[in-house]
Amino acid sequence: MFELEPIKQSDNLSDEVARRLRQAIKSGNLSPGTHLVEQEIAEQFLVSRMPVRIGIQKLIDEGLVFKEPRRGAFVHTFSSKELDEVYSIRVALEKLVVQFAVPNWSSEVKAELEGIVVQMRQAASEDDRQTGYELDTRFHSILWELSQHSILIEVVSSLRSRISRFLVEANNVLSPTELNHHVKAHQTLVNVLNKGDIERAKDAIADHILDAHERIKKYYSYLD
Repeated sequence: MFELEPIKQSDNLSDEVARRLRQAIKSGNLSPGTHLVEQEIAEQFLVSRMPVRIGIQKLIDEGLVFKEPRRGAFVHTFSSKELDEVYSIRVALEKLVVQFAVPNWSSEVKAELEGIVVQMRQAASEDDRQTGYELDTRFHSILWELSQHSILIEVVSSLRSRISRFLVEANNVLSPTELNHHVKAHQTLVNVLNKGDIERAKDAIADHILDAHERIKKYYSYLD
């Protein structure tokens, strides 16, 4: 049985349950196929079953959990085909992000992103994979925010959440050389965006996203 910390205080218990479970799935603490038993989760969180049931339903709506009749809820397990489908959609959406973001580009945004790249480089030198992943997430969040397109942000961030656990684990096994290449790819992306050429920027973000796709497919070669 997986371990979850009790919820001590929350304005919305079901949201907090969903947030905690979502984070556990994204971090890999709840592995694919894990059976999410409402009573067991409620006992660990020290809450009633109702907010747990609502919280799990939120994750079902997000695609992180699936429910089988008469069996219950389980952490979603991707197939190779589904992973390909998620990434084909994500590439298209990230191109849209860039299309809307480039007109809002500024020297301040460039400096902020380059600051994150510097921190990523430092994390890589210390082999701090968790910090590196969090910085990577922040880097892309800034681009999404720059698009100023709320629905697009909601959809693309949801897709990334669905595959975040796969990204974490695939990134954790990168060699030092591959890790440095991954960091440099972010600086390259900043350089392209700074030129203001939307079509080139679209190509650059597509290459960047597909590179992550290949890392995941390579690591999860057992997916069929």
